[in-house]
Amino acid sequence: MKKVFNVSTGKCCGSKKFNAVNDLSFGLELGECFALLGVNGAGKSTTFKSLTNEVNPTKGSIKVMGFDIKKDFEKAR
Repeated sequence: MKKVFNVSTGKCCGSKKFNAVNDLSFGLELGECFALLGVNGAGKSTTFKSLTNEVNPTKGSIKVMGFDIKKDFEKAR
Protein backbone atom coordinates (compact mmCIF):
# COMPACT_ATOMS: atom_id res chain seq x y z
CA MET A 1 0.00 0.00 0.00
CA LYS A 2 1.08 3.53 -0.67
CA LYS A 3 -0.53 6.82 0.36
CA VAL A 4 0.56 10.19 -1.01
CA PHE A 5 -0.94 13.50 0.11
CA ASN A 6 -0.75 16.81 -1.74
CA VAL A 7 0.40 19.40 0.78
CA SER A 8 0.08 23.14 0.23
CA THR A 9 3.40 24.94 0.06
CA GLY A 10 1.83 28.18 1.25
CA LYS A 11 2.61 29.88 -2.04
CA CYS A 12 -0.13 30.80 -4.48
CA CYS A 13 -1.58 27.59 -5.93
CA GLY A 14 1.50 25.55 -5.03
CA SER A 15 1.63 22.09 -3.54
CA LYS A 16 4.08 19.26 -3.10
CA LYS A 17 3.60 15.53 -2.64
CA PHE A 18 4.12 13.94 0.78
CA ASN A 19 4.58 10.16 1.05
CA ALA A 20 2.73 9.23 4.25
CA VAL A 21 3.02 5.47 3.67
CA ASN A 22 5.38 3.95 1.13
CA ASP A 23 5.35 0.26 0.16
CA LEU A 24 3.67 -1.11 3.30
CA SER A 25 2.87 -4.78 3.30
CA PHE A 26 2.14 -7.15 6.17
CA GLY A 27 0.04 -10.17 6.96
CA LEU A 28 -1.43 -11.61 10.13
CA GLU A 29 -2.71 -15.04 11.01
CA LEU A 30 -6.02 -15.48 12.81
CA GLY A 31 -5.59 -14.63 16.51
CA GLU A 32 -2.29 -12.76 16.13
CA CYS A 33 -1.77 -9.33 17.67
CA PHE A 34 0.44 -6.58 16.31
CA ALA A 35 1.42 -2.99 16.95
CA LEU A 36 2.69 -0.16 14.79
CA LEU A 37 5.45 1.85 16.39
CA GLY A 38 7.20 4.88 14.97
CA VAL A 39 8.01 8.54 15.34
CA ASN A 40 5.58 11.35 14.58
CA GLY A 41 4.78 11.41 10.87
CA ALA A 42 5.76 7.78 10.30
CA GLY A 43 2.36 6.88 8.80
CA LYS A 44 0.73 5.00 11.70
CA SER A 45 -2.54 6.95 11.68
CA THR A 46 -2.73 6.93 7.89
CA THR A 47 -2.29 3.14 7.93
CA PHE A 48 -5.13 2.66 10.42
CA LYS A 49 -7.34 5.14 8.57
CA SER A 50 -6.73 3.10 5.42
CA LEU A 51 -7.62 -0.12 7.27
CA THR A 52 -10.92 1.43 8.39
CA ASN A 53 -11.72 2.79 4.91
CA GLU A 54 -11.49 6.41 6.09
CA VAL A 55 -8.61 7.09 3.67
CA ASN A 56 -8.15 5.45 0.26
CA PRO A 57 -4.66 4.26 -0.66
CA THR A 58 -3.02 6.07 -3.56
CA LYS A 59 -1.67 2.73 -4.81
CA GLY A 60 -2.27 -0.87 -3.88
CA SER A 61 -5.08 -2.56 -2.03
CA ILE A 62 -6.01 -3.71 1.45
CA LYS A 63 -7.56 -7.12 2.04
CA VAL A 64 -9.02 -8.55 5.23
CA MET A 65 -9.90 -12.25 5.17
CA GLY A 66 -9.67 -12.03 1.37
CA PHE A 67 -12.15 -9.13 1.07
CA ASP A 68 -10.96 -5.91 -0.53
CA ILE A 69 -11.66 -3.05 1.89
CA LYS A 70 -12.53 -0.62 -0.89
CA LYS A 71 -15.01 -2.95 -2.63
CA ASP A 72 -16.37 -5.10 0.22
CA PHE A 73 -15.84 -3.10 3.40
CA GLU A 74 -18.88 -4.53 5.24
CA LYS A 75 -17.76 -8.10 4.51
CA ALA A 76 -14.20 -7.28 5.60
CA ARG A 77 -15.47 -5.93 8.91
